[in-house]
Amino acid sequence: MTKPHVARGSTTGPTPPFAQRELTDYDLKLLQVFRTVVECGGFTAAETELSLSRSTISIHMSSLETRLGMRLCQRGRQGFSLTREGQAVYNAILSLTEAHDEFRHAVAQVNQSLSGELIILAADQLDPPRQRSLAQAMATIYRQAPELQITLDLLPLQQIELALLKNQAHVALMPGYRRIDGLHYEPAFSTPVYLCCSNTHPLFGLADNRITEELLAEHPAVHPGVNINPEGRKLLQKLNTRARAYQFDTRVSLILSGAWLGFLPAAIAEPYIQTGELRYLQPDTWQYPFQQFFVSRKQPREPDKVKLALKELIKSSQLAP
Repeated sequence: MTKPHVARGSTTGPTPPFAQRELTDYDLKLLQVFRTVVECGGFTAAETELSLSRSTISIHMSSLETRLGMRLCQRGRQGFSLTREGQAVYNAILSLTEAHDEFRHAVAQVNQSLSGELIILAADQLDPPRQRSLAQAMATIYRQAPELQITLDLLPLQQIELALLKNQAHVALMPGYRRIDGLHYEPAFSTPVYLCCSNTHPLFGLADNRITEELLAEHPAVHPGVNINPEGRKLLQKLNTRARAYQFDTRVSLILSGAWLGFLPAAIAEPYIQTGELRYLQPDTWQYPFQQFFVSRKQPREPDKVKLALKELIKSSQLAP
């Protein structure tokens, strides 16, 4: 009887099912590739994030599907989409990541020292006084917990809210116009926001007493792209919003073009006001308060980090002009 051929390095028995064996480093790598592909929305978008070619990503995905014994996603001309099994695996990866973070936190607690990552997010560009306030808070945090790896980032408001709720960030500086269950809001600062136009705009040379609501409505304006407070919403409803700019720096560019009117905080607009590139339009009437909050999860996974960050951020913000 002829013996069956066995490839070199293989075993005669079948490979154990994925769920019945230990996860290898290679398994974890493939799972991370899959997670990145899902969160990027497809292979092409994941290339930059993973620093891998599309063909390599495809090979990794095929290998993972083979090891799992299931189809994880559909990819082709119709675009990228998860199968039912793929969604379940993605959810399990998130649970695995959360368990890993819980382990790191538990070890840090035993060691009674703050270490690992402290993630602080902001929803918009900070003016110079707020940047200096943030720098002071970061310096104090570093002196108190030098083992912390601090990450500062700028993200859209919705992504920040999700990151806080998922324990993927510790504290955020953002508007509090929309309150989310599960998040705690601590007032940070308030600054006036004024309606501006550039020196190339038709209204620049017109006196305030000649500018009417009807005249303003004839000219295109920039919408902030996110929800703002009631006073600001009432003013926006009177304008002809024809563009969107979620961040102050991009809004400045649209206003400076001379094609749009737009609202800017005083501290950001003032340098352009001083050079004559911008002017305020009826500043006593066309303004609203821009209030920012320090936001954190009500029951964070790493409360000591959140407590330290909030304490120093609040303290430094109270000293800012």
